[in-house]
Amino acid sequence: MWSMDFKKLAKMSLAMMSAGALLAACGNGDSADSGKDTSAGADDQAAVTELSEPVEITFWHAMNGPHQEALTELVNKFNESQDMVTVNEQGQGSYDDLNQSIKAAATSGDLPTMTQLTPTDVPELASNDILVPLTDEYLTERGLEQETLDDIYEGFLDSSLYQGERFALPFSKSVRVMFYNQDLLDEHDAEVPKSWDDLVALGQKMAEANSDAVALGLENGIEMEWETLARQNGSKFADGEVAELNTPEAVEPLEMIQTMLDEGYARTAGEDGYMSGPFGNGASAVYIGSSAGTAHVAPAAEGINWSTAPIPTYNDTELALFAGNDLGLFQSASAEEQLAFVEFMKFLLEPENSAQWAEATGYLPVRQSALESDSYQKFLEENPAYKAPTEMLDYGMASQTFANYSTFRQNTIDAMESVTISGNKPQDALDTLQKQTEALYQEN
Repeated sequence: MWSMDFKKLAKMSLAMMSAGALLAACGNGDSADSGKDTSAGADDQAAVTELSEPVEITFWHAMNGPHQEALTELVNKFNESQDMVTVNEQGQGSYDDLNQSIKAAATSGDLPTMTQLTPTDVPELASNDILVPLTDEYLTERGLEQETLDDIYEGFLDSSLYQGERFALPFSKSVRVMFYNQDLLDEHDAEVPKSWDDLVALGQKMAEANSDAVALGLENGIEMEWETLARQNGSKFADGEVAELNTPEAVEPLEMIQTMLDEGYARTAGEDGYMSGPFGNGASAVYIGSSAGTAHVAPAAEGINWSTAPIPTYNDTELALFAGNDLGLFQSASAEEQLAFVEFMKFLLEPENSAQWAEATGYLPVRQSALESDSYQKFLEENPAYKAPTEMLDYGMASQTFANYSTFRQNTIDAMESVTISGNKPQDALDTLQKQTEALYQEN
């Protein structure tokens, strides 16, 4: 029987709340037994390598809209393809709702078999021994071929590492991308921006023309944009040991964003929630967001001439951040359920199915063979707006996670909001973030 310290669990749940904002990409006290026998955990039993009777597994997720529809189609396809494993997918609402559901289920001992996770979630769950370590040995012992693992893009495969161990497998991986309205660019005699200097110049030009639109649209949370810019500018950012969050390399780009917002060159989504809607209505010439947002931009921008391009460079540096989510397996799953999980992952990772998911959602294929498949290449030819994200695979990277990482992300979000909403000076906000981060390191 595994148990969890309730105070630690409460702390974890508060930290996990920041994961939803990152995706648009969670003491000592009394403890209690979960009430559910989890002796079937990966470390406590021999592997089951063949199913002798049908197994049903429960899959929690936070997919909605077109992403939900695409997921249901894949789940149904898997269930109909064989008769030994049935996947019961259960949407939990938003990412924050999903995290709350996991917290409640961990307390009651009624966790599902598997769940959608962001890399932000992993350190807290892994450190509490709730997730099965999905090592190469564990997976290949249960029938997932090493060739498949080797074919997954390294930046995706290692996105859910904690203390050197992998705790989830990639499924829905995205990258920041720049959506652009060609009609607005033509109206202002401008090229598609390639650098942040180009974006600032476009903002000035549109402001001088008294345009009703702004140059740049951003999500309400700009933490990923700032991290990208800081790294492009030479900051090592934060990796659990080093923190370079208030250096000139990190402060300078945040000052630029604040100036663009103050001068009316840029805007955030505001009450619209996400920028895909305002962008589709012509509110901005450019919108930087998740490639997974393509499925939402497409219907919103129907009627305008739009496409995508790689995110702008800063300091002449090409760098993009991977985001999205992975799929994790709970320790409470029986040996048979664990094998069923691997069977489902084998199906999702098949090149055909990985490509199908990418085509329907705007997420990236997680395997090189899926990207290079004839069907996906034909899809890109017919849908060029989906091509730009694939062009950043060569220089994309995932943020390093570490203990208390969710708290770090929430602190980062708070720092960004203090600048974009409260108007605080970037240097002051980042000085605070630097101190908070150093304190988190000392706790570890």
